[in-house]
Parts: sequence; structure tokens; C-alpha cells
Amino acid sequence: MIFFDPLEQEERAQTYRLFAYLFLDIPDTDLIQEFENYSETEIKDTYEEICDDFIFLFTEGNVPNYEAFYRQELYSGIPINFYLDDIQHFYWTAGVAVDEEFDLPPDHISMELIFMSYLIQQRLIELQIEFLKRLCEWLPLFCDTLYEKAKTDFYKEVAYSLKEFVLSECEDIL
Repeated sequence: MIFFDPLEQEERAQTYRLFAYLFLDIPDTDLIQEFENYSETEIKDTYEEICDDFIFLFTEGNVPNYEAFYRQELYSGIPINFYLDDIQHFYWTAGVAVDEEFDLPPDHISMELIFMSYLIQQRLIELQIEFLKRLCEWLPLFCDTLYEKAKTDFYKEVAYSLKEFVLSECEDIL
């Protein structure tokens, strides 16, 4: 089982961090290269095209990158604050305090992926399983939306790879 292999644990944590950083800000060329290595694909988009696509997708809000948005699509009628309180509860349970000066809300995809990396590194197996269940519910919908709206092959590949990774995790763990 993957929880007991330290090398697999570190690889999983690194993969979650890689994806988190891809949604945090416009990726630099080193991060794009790291993703190319991970996905074993050659990105043919120019750096400018990738930057423009990030702005179009996330800065301009064409692809919401917040869990609450997708949860409301799945379970209409439940207030956003319910989801935010619920995610905050996970952070508190793991002993993580989100700095109020941090610009991202607790349900931002980057926050959640970094948190999953933290759970893996801390070997908090029960919380990993519970949090992964949560990711498995909404992340595929996010990835499908990203794939549909991305203008570059880079972000289409990011969407495909993230969805495959998380679904594989779900199969392995759940």
C-alpha cells in the first residue's frame, strides 16, 4: 500500500505541490519544464501563450479555481460558508493555521493541493483519506472545465494530468 513506501510518499507530495504551484501564479519556465518532465510531454506553446492563457483562465475568472464554486454546482442550495468552514476544519484538525495575510481563500485549488502535500509529508493517513475523498468529488469537474476552456495545449495537458493523477489516487486509496 502506498502509505508505507517513503519514496512513493515523497513523489506523491511533490506531485501535489507541482500542481498547486501551476495554479498559484503564472508559471515560470522552470515550473513549465518540471511539468513537462512529470507529464512526459513536450510543450509546444510559447511562454507568452501560456502566460496569456493563465490570465484568461484564472485572473479573468473564466475557470473558477475554488472548491465552493464546484460544490455549489454539484449540491445546489448549500451556502458557500458551509464549504469554507468545512475546509477550515480540515486545516485546524491537521494543526495548520492559514495566515490571514495570505491572499488565497482556504478553498483555492492551490491551497488544497499544498495541504494534501502537507498531509502526506506529516503521514496523517486518516486525514489524507478524508481529504482525498473531498478532492475526488469536485476536482474532476474543475479539470473538465479547465480542459474545455484552455486555449493552450499546456493547460489542457495540466487539466488532463491532474485529473488522471487524482483519479488514480482515489482508486488506490479509497
